Amino acid sequence: MSKPTRLAVKDSEPKHLPIYQHKNKLVQAVRKSPFLIVTGETGSGKTTQLPQYLHEAGFCKNGKIGITQPRRVAAITVAQRVAQEMKCTLGREVGYQVRFDDCTSQETAVKYMTDGCLLREVLADPSLSQYSVVILDEVHERSLNTDILLGLLKNVFSDPAEAAKRRSFPLKVVVMSATLESDKLSAFFNNCPVFEIPGRVFPVTCTFGSAVGPKDVERNFYVKEVVKVALDVHISEKAGDILVFLTGQSEIEHACDLLFEKAENIDYRYDVQDRTVEGLLILPLYGSMPTDQQRQIFQPPPPGIRKCVVATNIAATSLTINGIKYIVDSGFVKQLNHNSRVGMDVLEVVPISKSEAQQRAGRAGRTSAGKCFRIYTKEFWEKCMPEYTIPEIQRTSLTAVILTLKCLGVHDVIRFPYLDCPEERFILEALKQLYQFDAIDRRGKVTKLGELMVEFPLHPGLTRALLKSASLGCQDLLLPVAAMLSVENIFIRSVTWRTLEKEAAKKHRALAEKTGSINDFATLLCVFNSCKSSDRPSAWCKENWIHWRALKSAFSVETQLREILLRLQQVQDFPTESFDGNKSELLRRCLCSGYFTNVARRSVGKVFCTMDGHGSMVHVHPSSSLFEQEAELNWVIFHDVLVTSKTYIRTVCPIRYEWVKDLLPKLHEVDVYELSSVARQEVTEDEMVKWESKEAAKRQQEASAEDVMKKLEKRNTEDSVSDARARYLQRKQQREQRKAL
Repeated sequence: MSKPTRLAVKDSEPKHLPIYQHKNKLVQAVRKSPFLIVTGETGSGKTTQLPQYLHEAGFCKNGKIGITQPRRVAAITVAQRVAQEMKCTLGREVGYQVRFDDCTSQETAVKYMTDGCLLREVLADPSLSQYSVVILDEVHERSLNTDILLGLLKNVFSDPAEAAKRRSFPLKVVVMSATLESDKLSAFFNNCPVFEIPGRVFPVTCTFGSAVGPKDVERNFYVKEVVKVALDVHISEKAGDILVFLTGQSEIEHACDLLFEKAENIDYRYDVQDRTVEGLLILPLYGSMPTDQQRQIFQPPPPGIRKCVVATNIAATSLTINGIKYIVDSGFVKQLNHNSRVGMDVLEVVPISKSEAQQRAGRAGRTSAGKCFRIYTKEFWEKCMPEYTIPEIQRTSLTAVILTLKCLGVHDVIRFPYLDCPEERFILEALKQLYQFDAIDRRGKVTKLGELMVEFPLHPGLTRALLKSASLGCQDLLLPVAAMLSVENIFIRSVTWRTLEKEAAKKHRALAEKTGSINDFATLLCVFNSCKSSDRPSAWCKENWIHWRALKSAFSVETQLREILLRLQQVQDFPTESFDGNKSELLRRCLCSGYFTNVARRSVGKVFCTMDGHGSMVHVHPSSSLFEQEAELNWVIFHDVLVTSKTYIRTVCPIRYEWVKDLLPKLHEVDVYELSSVARQEVTEDEMVKWESKEAAKRQQEASAEDVMKKLEKRNTEDSVSDARARYLQRKQQREQRKAL
């Protein structure tokens, strides 16, 4: 199959977009108001054209135009597209910045970036003095960082007189959304004007399937069903490209393998209804894909070849792929949710909302009438799919953003202007975790350590471990680990043939054993160092079943983390400590300083119990090098949790109880209401009574905390653990004897 040619952008093409008819009015609307809400269907041209219109109109005279995207792939690909349309080199006049990848220069006038990157800029420059216009795009996706940016911009710039004191020229804020939340957004920004761009949508016929019903929510067989439906479309439907929605990288790669395997057996002389279709080009699309592979998605296929893009939810709104006429919708999405059962954020595969399903279907109706094939039943649609997606701020950990707000001087984080308020318990849980990491003190004030932690674009727990290693002078152990945990999974596991899958597992096991002590964090360090020291790193990755592109990204991330750390170490009072021990113990002790909130103790058999107060029963994930070795473990720490049919812990490391026994009391001793920094004069009488009772309870809790830990320590001695297991085996034997009778 010949390689597709590069997509050539026609000069006249943007004029056919719905936004073009409103160009002058839209520019005037931005000029007249400090805040403007712009709504329009996906594909109307908002993201690519509005920044160009404002650039042409002279808005870059005093500062840059910044456009945020919730996803890194969208920020990169849209910047490439706009640079192409403006006929300039990417990174010069038009650039992008995503986490660990800055493609901008001093010449950059139009800058696309993730919302997280702009949030970090606010931390360094609260008045955003380098920008003349800030455009928050894809606000309907309601990402956590976008919601925080909405509140910060409202706080700083909603009062023109106060804003004028901070800047030498006014900042224009444009909020863009593909859905009809305009009234809500306008009210949030003091009833600012709304500009609606009429859409151009063709009819899409939606068909429900029979494969997934209400009882199948926890089953993941839908990958094979999606492949089957996509092949049916390819064989029986007229020419036009296919867009398949799945949940993540491993599923997508597995589906692409299956599609490729089955498509090779198609005889295009007899099997395909439309004889103009002579082949199938299968392309994956997910967040961590290399930039050069992303470009292929937007290039037209060779004549006679149908393109089939297998994508995550990123293709639902963030990106527009021309030529799509058919949608195959799995009905699922991978989502980070706070799981009350385990007391932490877990990555779950969940049903999409009805509004998301409509967004997916709409991708088939951009240029002509299309079809959407839903593999789930109508009953599944009615009973299992919510009307709208819950905003991320109401379902995930707020620890990192609360630290950012604290460092920006927002002390009362409960009364911060959120577009949709998160549950108070999520805010208090974030404050509690920051206190446990020593990022804030008992009164909720940011500590010196907290000021260092906020500089890193990492989870606070991982940052805490990294800073601990730096204080001990062993950052070379933690920097590669932090980098590896910041990129997509580096291990190639999902392959078509079972024999190859076993070969990959064997290679990964050998890498784990090479560390001398089975420890998933140490395995990541081993992979990083082994590949970096290799003369032929890409060949080394191929031989060991490692994703070379992901590992290459980790090398870049490690370099940037090291630069941040070196800059911080120039601070006069950067903490220093000493430790006498081997590297294996040193690595694990540093990890304990940041992961003591993720401690689990083996209970019975292969089951572990978390020690965070929830007492959740968890299992070591099969991808871990410690899988099937649970009987040899007592205490472990882990990086994250995955919930499927069981609750699994991933990236696991064995530890000793004495390494965390002095840290565990911090999980129980703090008064979260004291941490919230609510001004007492603003508290109602009822709240004051509640506060005082909490103070009394705290004193009692502190008095008993030491006793609790003594009991816990006694309970976890070798003798007591052995006694507990003996009692369990005795009860098990008695049950078996009763069954025999």
